[in-house]
Amino acid sequence: MIRHLLFDLDNTLYSASNLMEQMISQRMFQCIADFLAVPLEEAIRLQKARRQYYGTTLEWLEAEYQFKDRDAYFAAVHPPEEIAELKPDPQLRDFLLSLQMPMTVLTNAPMAHADRVLRFLNIQDIFIGIFDISYHHGKGKPHPEAYTTTLAAVHKSIDETLFLDDCPAYTQGFTQLGGQSVLIDEKKRCTEFSKTSGIPVLTSIYDLPQLLQQLNTAE
Repeated sequence: MIRHLLFDLDNTLYSASNLMEQMISQRMFQCIADFLAVPLEEAIRLQKARRQYYGTTLEWLEAEYQFKDRDAYFAAVHPPEEIAELKPDPQLRDFLLSLQMPMTVLTNAPMAHADRVLRFLNIQDIFIGIFDISYHHGKGKPHPEAYTTTLAAVHKSIDETLFLDDCPAYTQGFTQLGGQSVLIDEKKRCTEFSKTSGIPVLTSIYDLPQLLQQLNTAE
């Protein structure tokens, strides 16, 4: 039985149609270009070629280019004014509460960003825990410890948890530990993944109640 929900933050708890997704990427690529002193196009090419071998872009920069200043990176990619790129979702709070289940947030973003977004959406108080990339010392999803230490901190097990994320590699990371995942693919970018992975795919967390019923009935 699923008794606990583990949520990603960005493009999972809010819609990927928000401007925030695009702007985070733009700021991230500019940060790479500035640090490597290369044109923006070259920064994008390098990131797309190498990022797949690491959990995050920051982890890639630290491993291959000895990048040292995490705080500067987070400040550049997630400035306070980013919140203007997000639209309110008046139904979200009541929807999450209606699930009547303990919920936790696990994000590869910094806590300042997580706190900013969750407060804007008016849902910051309904989670039993909020865990960011710094909690895991820069080694976030899909590193196994990111999931296991998060669950241990909130006294939940993999067996009772359903993990929801918009990144295929992160959902696979959780299933490789024996857990159950759901991919949130609002823009239907991962149709082949959904066919081959065996991981359920939803276009929105608002479709979650039906899936929960199916999973718990199957159990």
